[in-house]
Amino acid sequence: MMVTSKKLNVVLDIGKTNVKLNFVNNDNKTVKSFTTQQKNINKFGIKTLNSNLIVKWSLDKIQKIEKTNQLDKFVCTAHGTSIALIDHNNEEILACTDYEFKFDQFFDEYQKIAPKFSESFTPFLEGGLNIGTQLYYIYKKNPNLILDTKYILNYPQYIVWKLTNNFVSEISYLGCHTHLWNYKKNKLSSLVNKLGIKKKFPQIKKAWETVGQKKIGKSNLQIINGVHDSNASYLYFKNSGIKDFTLISTGTWYILFNQKTSLSNLDPSMDMLANIDVFGKSTPTMRFMGGREYDYLVKTFKISNNTKPLSSFNYKDFLIYPSYAAGGAFIKKRINTGLFKKLKKGEVYYLICLYMAFLINFCLNKMNSTNTIILDGPITKNNCIMKILSTLRDKQIVLKNKKEIGTSLGATNLFDIKKKNKLDTKAINKFQNKNLKNVYNIWEENLYKKKLFNSS
Repeated sequence: MMVTSKKLNVVLDIGKTNVKLNFVNNDNKTVKSFTTQQKNINKFGIKTLNSNLIVKWSLDKIQKIEKTNQLDKFVCTAHGTSIALIDHNNEEILACTDYEFKFDQFFDEYQKIAPKFSESFTPFLEGGLNIGTQLYYIYKKNPNLILDTKYILNYPQYIVWKLTNNFVSEISYLGCHTHLWNYKKNKLSSLVNKLGIKKKFPQIKKAWETVGQKKIGKSNLQIINGVHDSNASYLYFKNSGIKDFTLISTGTWYILFNQKTSLSNLDPSMDMLANIDVFGKSTPTMRFMGGREYDYLVKTFKISNNTKPLSSFNYKDFLIYPSYAAGGAFIKKRINTGLFKKLKKGEVYYLICLYMAFLINFCLNKMNSTNTIILDGPITKNNCIMKILSTLRDKQIVLKNKKEIGTSLGATNLFDIKKKNKLDTKAINKFQNKNLKNVYNIWEENLYKKKLFNSS
């Protein structure tokens, strides 16, 4: 069987539900892709993921492709807050935890020992969305599991261990709303010391470092350390020609990243927190479930795909106020559709677009964003939202990224960390509507008057 001369690299992209295995060429274009799904396994009364089977599935596909292609490098990017516990005989105890399990049963006790926000810049999140919460739950429910643990591995580094037998940690995963990282001192947090688990975290290595290799057929596959998924996407923009920017990554979650925001400006009640990039630099973040908000409103008002937004009406009397999804700064509620029954579908759709742009603008104000704004993801297909937002940010350039940067493409930067990416962007025009900012100001004032915040 003929083997092609050009080498391929491999990206394992583990989403919470869907898993992709992409084989990419030197231009980072995917030439072959496989998909599967994660499933749940219950172990020690804890909901875990079938991570071991994901490794076996990946190796099976890698071996298949290697028969006709030479393979060079492998990297894994994975969703956050999932860990593996490995014992002193280098056997799995748990791999890997599912953050949707109710790990927060001892919350009242946990919050007494968790690091202050000023240390970890991590708010308390539900379920197991803080790794610290997971570890405290295991510590309380089954302390022997912690005693038997030699190493605590994050999900990408669990994959690395399975392929190389080497143990490492990585900063972007350790620092992502875990309560495990001290942003002031740039080291493991006080929680790690209180639980007596400092030595259970292997040495931190750079996300792009080669940790070991795996012999696959005639290929010596170089195994790269790996990265947290949203940090992989952010890295692609960071390694572009735009030096100073606020990134708005959209999907189910709308996540705003701005490294110019001061850490002291972060407010945990507003779902603001700090991430840390692969270079070890703090990345202030704010988020809300924008995709879910939009889908809820469009479905509730039965807005079809071909509905055109209509703005020639007194829209300031019908403004939509938050919120219609969990997460974010605001209290979740249901919308009273009766208030809008006299309006045309196009007018209601304009109100939805206005609402989405106002939510983003609110977050940009909280993040003190004054630099170039880059929009990425599904929002780049909605011209109305983008144009309203661009009009509200009258002193900033607002760009839409024409090609959505997924986590897989972001992770390819780890194959060559010095490589610069060329973004394909388009500037968003602004409406000649001086009134939009006034309407936004009325809307924001009412947020406080109506006490719509989670902290109210």
